Amino acid sequence: MLSGCSSLFYYPDKKRLYYDPKVVGYAPEDIFFTDAAQRKLHGWWFPAKKAPVKATIVFFHGNAENLTSHYLQLAWITDEGYNLFIFDFPGYGLSEGKPTPRSCVESGHAAVDWVAKNKSPGGPVIIYGQSMGGIVALRTAIDKKSELNLKLVVADSTFDSFQKIARVKLAHTWLTWPLQPLSYLLFSDRWAPQDLAAISPIPVLVIHGQKDMVVEPELGEIIFDKLAEPKAFWRIPEGAHTDVFWRHDREYRAKFITFLEKLEHP
Repeated sequence: MLSGCSSLFYYPDKKRLYYDPKVVGYAPEDIFFTDAAQRKLHGWWFPAKKAPVKATIVFFHGNAENLTSHYLQLAWITDEGYNLFIFDFPGYGLSEGKPTPRSCVESGHAAVDWVAKNKSPGGPVIIYGQSMGGIVALRTAIDKKSELNLKLVVADSTFDSFQKIARVKLAHTWLTWPLQPLSYLLFSDRWAPQDLAAISPIPVLVIHGQKDMVVEPELGEIIFDKLAEPKAFWRIPEGAHTDVFWRHDREYRAKFITFLEKLEHP
């Protein structure tokens, strides 16, 4: 029952090509790798467009569609000397299996392992989690930080508990308000991050639009409060869901690059 309820968080699309990267000037390498359950997973590798390569960003995308729509959120950063690896969770795009909290975490482990072994042995890695991918990214960062040269974790428009976001959604209307206790009975946090402070001393950047109607801003505040230093919070005043790098005259792209440069040269 718990597994079935948790599946309500996922809206995969296995077939559709949303945005052809060739049309917008990118030529990613198709990558296939396997996780601990021997599911065959798919990703796209975007090499940095200029040297020296500063780091590799592993992108844990949100809950709808597949990587062919999400890659545009961060593909621009390859112009700034960063590699980008985006992968599909089980059941998304060309990845085998079914998305569940457990299978998504297992795929996250496999993705960072593949990057560390095949593309960036010992090189700096940044884990970037957006929306539903954020809860997976945070758990992966905790589980894998001792095995990676992990330089930064980004939690963009996300949450750290399936139970908590279900409760927040139930609290929105008077009709569902009395049902809030069901969120703790019907949803499991077995595969959610259990101790966000354990990411320290790796820096964490939390990004959350203050007008996000999909993942409420209060959930970003909860993440930030649980984190240990070093940490930073970008509260985007007019920000909606996952729009930090696309609206706002794209000012946050430059701000993000500056933020990354300060990590390299504190």
